[in-house]
Amino acid sequence: MTAQSRQRTPNPHLGAYYGIAASAFASLVVLLAMAEQLGWSDGSVARLMILLPVLLYLAIAVAARTLDVEDFFTSGRRVPQVYNAFLLAAITVGGTGFFAYTGAIFFLGFDALAIGLGWTCGLLLSGVLFVPYLRRAGAYTLPAFLAQRFRSHEIRLAASALQVVPTALLLAAEINIAATVAAIFLPTSYWVAVLLIAVLVAATGILGGMRALTWSGSAQFIAGAIGLAVPLIVVSVLLTNLPAPQFTYGEMFGSLQGAETAAGMSPVAPGDIGALPAPEPMAAVKPFLQSFGAITERGFFALFFCFALGTAALPSLIARSGVTCSVADQRRSTAWALLLVAVFVITAPSLAAFAKVLMFRDMALIPTEGLPAWLSSLSLGQLVQASDLNGDGTIGAGELLISRDGIALALPILAELPYVLTALMAAAGLAIALAAAGSHLFTLGASLADDVYGTLDPKPIVLPRLMAAWAVIAACAFLVAVYLFIAEVDALHTAVTAFAFAAATFFPVLLLAIWWPRCTTRGALASLATGFGILFLALTVGGLFGVAETAVGTAMSCLVAVVLAFAAGVGVSLYGPEPESPDTAYYEEMRKPDGETMFDQAQARAATASSEED
Repeated sequence: MTAQSRQRTPNPHLGAYYGIAASAFASLVVLLAMAEQLGWSDGSVARLMILLPVLLYLAIAVAARTLDVEDFFTSGRRVPQVYNAFLLAAITVGGTGFFAYTGAIFFLGFDALAIGLGWTCGLLLSGVLFVPYLRRAGAYTLPAFLAQRFRSHEIRLAASALQVVPTALLLAAEINIAATVAAIFLPTSYWVAVLLIAVLVAATGILGGMRALTWSGSAQFIAGAIGLAVPLIVVSVLLTNLPAPQFTYGEMFGSLQGAETAAGMSPVAPGDIGALPAPEPMAAVKPFLQSFGAITERGFFALFFCFALGTAALPSLIARSGVTCSVADQRRSTAWALLLVAVFVITAPSLAAFAKVLMFRDMALIPTEGLPAWLSSLSLGQLVQASDLNGDGTIGAGELLISRDGIALALPILAELPYVLTALMAAAGLAIALAAAGSHLFTLGASLADDVYGTLDPKPIVLPRLMAAWAVIAACAFLVAVYLFIAEVDALHTAVTAFAFAAATFFPVLLLAIWWPRCTTRGALASLATGFGILFLALTVGGLFGVAETAVGTAMSCLVAVVLAFAAGVGVSLYGPEPESPDTAYYEEMRKPDGETMFDQAQARAATASSEED
């Protein structure tokens, strides 16, 4: 059977299956809401709201287990467009976007939009510049694509090693966010939660690789979408009488400015506060609508381009370029992901604006005796810290310290909604974090197993190849858990660093490999080394001199590294000999929009040759 004739028909019952899963999740919310009204404790509601969906995700992963190499690495190349888009959107935003990004908007307002706009434009760049050609090539990983493009084992090993940094950083950020949420709502410590989350995402990857991650991740995305939409729509109806927060929160700007003025907030100059808020509780001091307050115009656009280029070349997103049925499906899948991320980007400001209005609209001075119910609830959940610092018997806005990553969880409490909706918001963010963490972990495992092991053994047997992937996935999960035990991780700043490394290391080489036939192996290696090396030096040696000690500094260093990496790739390619004819032939074949995946054609030829030898 040739590669061209293989059956790649998606399961026609997927819509029904996920409709049942979504209905079950919604029914759970309704039942727990009824149980809360009947007197169930908040702890019981939260545990069931979080743990039962997790068991569903694990059951889906068990049902999707596989020992087939193509299923393990590319989910059989038969994932429908929309379901792949679910995962692309979840990986792009992640739990970091769900909690830390919404919190950044609460504190910075307009200035934080650089991150969301970067995600959106990054997916657009990826869909136009890279995705169709990566799908045509059909390599399992980003390093494998570079190895096929330049016929070089050295570039495959180098790219595999260099992608560990951005992918591992994002994995650490997602596990940190997920463990923080679990520790708030479950009777467990943060450290135990880290271990449990690491074991869960590792088990999903080991059971079925890309296949298990795709189908469990689709359920996680649906749970995340429902969990974000329901509380936000309820709050929107309460405040604006309309269930469309993205379009109605502008009506609250007058109330918001009045609340901020009453709370003592006034315009700030760049540098008065940190470029991005830290996870530790802090006072909100910047007006929501002030533009370029915490960040200068130059810093805003540096952050924007850092996230845009990093998203376009993110290894975890690139790894999903070969899972759909065709090049056209992959294009549409990226377009769906772009739409989903754009919806989140325009939704997050409404969440932050509603939370800020509800928190400060009636707040001038709160007596230390007789605190409002929402303040007591937020303090109990460790989402705010309120204390009478000046000893005047009242709590002012400057004495209210708010957790950046807790804004999404605080919204239902501020609106005095049933507790089940707070637990629902937590379950939603946890689901998105698990989907992103699983994809980052699998990217690490698949690359180190397929690229390193595949290089050492060009014709590996199936079971040892999968066992290598299992071992690497387990080892990476363990090492990241250990890292979280010994290091303080700020999810948002870690994400900035990760996207910066992805942009500096892989965006220039991908652009050259796909769009410039003159690019050579040496040029590609020079581009990889220059981009990664410049940014690494900026963050380590340069950090000692204040070059990249902030998120904006990291973003600016990233852009410098991107330019120098592109120049290095072009210069070395032009200085050396021209590409050989096989490289040129591969480039021309890759540029064709139709036809069977090139990797599958090569596999079919190898299988035919092997059978003829036997």
